[in-house]
Amino acid sequence: MSYQINLGQWKNVFVVPSSVVDQHIKIASEAQLKVLLYLLRHSGEENSIEQIGDTLRLSAEEVQNAVSFWIERDLLTRQDDDLLPASAPKSDNPAAQPVAAESPKKPRTVISRAQRPDPMFVSKLLQENKILAELMDDVQRILNKPLSPGDTATIVMLYDSFGLPCEVILMLLTYLDEIGNANMRAIERYGIQWADKGIKTVIDAERETTRMKDSREAWGSVSKLLGIRNVGNPTKAQMENADRWIHTWHFSDEMITEAYERCVNTKGTYNISYINAILKRWYEKGIKSLDTLKAEESAGMKKPKSKAKSGKGSVFSVEGASFNVKKFENNSLFDD
Repeated sequence: MSYQINLGQWKNVFVVPSSVVDQHIKIASEAQLKVLLYLLRHSGEENSIEQIGDTLRLSAEEVQNAVSFWIERDLLTRQDDDLLPASAPKSDNPAAQPVAAESPKKPRTVISRAQRPDPMFVSKLLQENKILAELMDDVQRILNKPLSPGDTATIVMLYDSFGLPCEVILMLLTYLDEIGNANMRAIERYGIQWADKGIKTVIDAERETTRMKDSREAWGSVSKLLGIRNVGNPTKAQMENADRWIHTWHFSDEMITEAYERCVNTKGTYNISYINAILKRWYEKGIKSLDTLKAEESAGMKKPKSKAKSGKGSVFSVEGASFNVKKFENNSLFDD
């Protein structure tokens, strides 16, 4: 007789440092947590920025900022081209490396910056810094409510711990108020994102708010065009995709509508990733109008059947490379 324990999903596990939850989870952004979990899960493997970004649907800049975030908090350290747990010796055996540094050699001074300051510190700072005290009045006026001690500590944290100047915090709050999203949760989330992006001047803040407005307006145009009703504020993915379709790829309304209709006809529902994949293929092939698209597909259908060949000018199937625009749209690679 033999016994065997079926661990199921628990058979493959990896360790996450306790400090991630105890000290960083309140201030870490979604992207920063995703990148850290991905790196911990794939420790010992070669993980390029592009690979991580593609897997997590993040830009290269977001991946780099996330890695820098955890390095600044002494959770990771860079050694040559490798990322290691902080204060951990380099080993030829990745499995032998500890996941987190439990006893770092240097004081972890950065941790205090990741926490909301205590009431005594807040009170003292507001007494010494008139500009910061005036900012609190502006925040109360915009939010139209008195600030709780926790609210005040959040603003002070963005100013003192993350280095956002008062005028930058005020610009962020003003923008959030304009879009109807002025609440402390959004202020903290976007404030940390701005700090991670290095937005520390009025010029940087103006550039970022302009970019955010453009992305938001782009999604407003796309959602109206496609008859999509939003509940609350648009998601990051919605704004980024719409901004790309309109401002980077410069697609017309009719092309976006065509991609949407093909998505619904194929998938039976709206899928923003699927639509983006269709438009990306058209963009890469230089197809910018319905006439060009129809001509490409028509030319592909008229080509004689032939076997797949290698090298320049090869075709993918008997229908021809051009006709495969539709074939690739139907491929599961475009699914989420």
